[in-house]
Amino acid sequence: MLYIIIAVLLVVITALVIKVFLLKKGYGELTDDLDEQVRGETNVPVTLTTKDKDARACADTLNRELQKLRDERMIYEQGNRKIKDAVTGISHDLRTPLTAINSYLVLIDTEEDEQKKKVYLERIKNRTDVLSSLTDELFRYTTSTDRVEKHESPKVEKTDIKRVLEECLLSFYAAFKERDIEPEIDMPEEPVYVLCEKRSADRILENLINNALKYSAGDLKVTMDKDGKTIFRNCAPELTPVSVSKLFDKYYTVNEAEGSTGLGFSIARELMEKNGGSIEAAISGTDLIITLTFIKER
Repeated sequence: MLYIIIAVLLVVITALVIKVFLLKKGYGELTDDLDEQVRGETNVPVTLTTKDKDARACADTLNRELQKLRDERMIYEQGNRKIKDAVTGISHDLRTPLTAINSYLVLIDTEEDEQKKKVYLERIKNRTDVLSSLTDELFRYTTSTDRVEKHESPKVEKTDIKRVLEECLLSFYAAFKERDIEPEIDMPEEPVYVLCEKRSADRILENLINNALKYSAGDLKVTMDKDGKTIFRNCAPELTPVSVSKLFDKYYTVNEAEGSTGLGFSIARELMEKNGGSIEAAISGTDLIITLTFIKER
């Protein structure tokens, strides 16, 4: 009888030792998997070789919590990318009014006609207002993630796109003069109303004019019809059908476009689409043709 009891105890002890060994092994695996998950080295769920229900229940709970952490990390990283893209875009657009301001300051320094100086100062003030608006927007982006969502849904409003285009072209007067370019402009005499956020319209048109200055071989023709459809056309012999097809790709640049960041066209397309419009690029002979189609105000 004693031998039987001893045998049973040995079996029980052996079973307990095996169970403890398997539990220790399972929790060791759990610790290793958890460490890899925390370091972001793997997204594979925690798995255990042990069949112990308590250990497996612990693993299931950890997997659920780790999935929540992965989801939150993804949202955080996506938000960071959106903020980075937005800040990069606004920083790019800050150069345009700064360039215009610098050009007019040069003109004022060499201009003797006081009346012309007043005109130049008025245009500097206009560009300064644009600069101030962009810096305010940049500040909001760097202090609030909510601004990203607001930026993705611009406030579409009734905008006189003809007037916006006129103001943008005037702001580049000094740059045109410096490049010896005299734009051909054909627009309706009456206002042309479209549905587009004015701030977006400013940035779209300024980016396109700025890029026209970079790519143009010395000419620029701008036309607008009564529906607001706007076409920019300039000679750009260095462009090819392949390079034109890539113009709207972010950071794509043409070698000859010195100082280009490759953002102007991509920003214009993004803003046009967010305002419900469209933008297209085509090449005809040596001419680059950019076509903007806004939503007509009814």
